[in-house]
Amino acid sequence: MLKFARSTKAFYATAACNGCGLCAQNCPACTIRLANGKPAWSKQCYQCLRCINECPRRAIQYGKATETRSRYTIKQYVQGR
Repeated sequence: MLKFARSTKAFYATAACNGCGLCAQNCPACTIRLANGKPAWSKQCYQCLRCINECPRRAIQYGKATETRSRYTIKQYVQGR
């Protein structure tokens, strides 16, 4: 069950992706790399969803479940500290 919860199969980048690489730079599992200018996921994933939430273009999705959901980052709460 734990193995299923950490699967990367459902992650994908839409056409809105501009290949900025923030997802790969910010991934704590180091599972994302850029391939042909788009993110590609390896097998190990912590499911932190940082790649989804910090994508400036909302281009990263996890199946159909995230397409209409809002994004969250802590930055809006810690700025100015």
